Amino acid sequence: MTIDTLDVSALRCAFKTKKDLKPTPNTCELRIWNLSADSRKLLSAKKALKCRVEAGYESTGLSQIFLGEVRSATHEVDGPDIVTEVSTGDSDQAFNATRLHLPVGPLVPTSVVLENIAKKLGVGKGNLAAIAPVLASKGKATIFGVGTALSGSAARAMTDLCRSAGLEWSVQDGNLQILDLNKELAGQAVKLSPSSGLVGSPTVDGKGVVKAKALMIPELTPGRLVVFDSKAVQGGYRIQVVEHTGDTHGNDWYVEIEAKKY
Repeated sequence: MTIDTLDVSALRCAFKTKKDLKPTPNTCELRIWNLSADSRKLLSAKKALKCRVEAGYESTGLSQIFLGEVRSATHEVDGPDIVTEVSTGDSDQAFNATRLHLPVGPLVPTSVVLENIAKKLGVGKGNLAAIAPVLASKGKATIFGVGTALSGSAARAMTDLCRSAGLEWSVQDGNLQILDLNKELAGQAVKLSPSSGLVGSPTVDGKGVVKAKALMIPELTPGRLVVFDSKAVQGGYRIQVVEHTGDTHGNDWYVEIEAKKY
């Protein structure tokens, strides 16, 4: 776990991340035990410090599970310890404060407009390069027949444009992720069974949403296709929500997902 230039991995750390497919910031709540006075001062004095959380197992190594910015930090005395609680968000500034005024010429490709908005948001292009053929297949390669201008919230402009083009968007670890509406993220599906990381038995609610717990498999990310092979659940589902929970001095070291039938 690193915050700005501060590496706190040697201390006791606990984290809970929440990532989903909504166009709102993903979050991570951190608890760090017994930071030095200077480190506590750094976290209290500055906002938007870059925060990176990596986790894994000795057999598989570390993988990044969250990248974002510090929102706030508080410190409390708990017996002999000082516990720092840090709230973070993924690309908060991009979602909350970025405004744009973007002239769009006649017949400018939709993918170019999406790229310009992403640039204004200050997020990485992510999988944007794969969207042009998707737009072409939907007859949405160009949706601006005449010149126009996009003004106001950059995040809102991205939402409106994606809705018009039949797409959905989110930001994952500082990078833009755009998907064809209700479709999966490109890449090999993740198989989840008792022998491949599934912990316990998945449950299915009345709306057909599966909730499951697994080992921290890096590929379990929002939008990814997961194939269940268990007594309770079979078949392909698209991951909607991912929550990582870990404590370097505890037993929690898992990921919980919610997924819809694909």
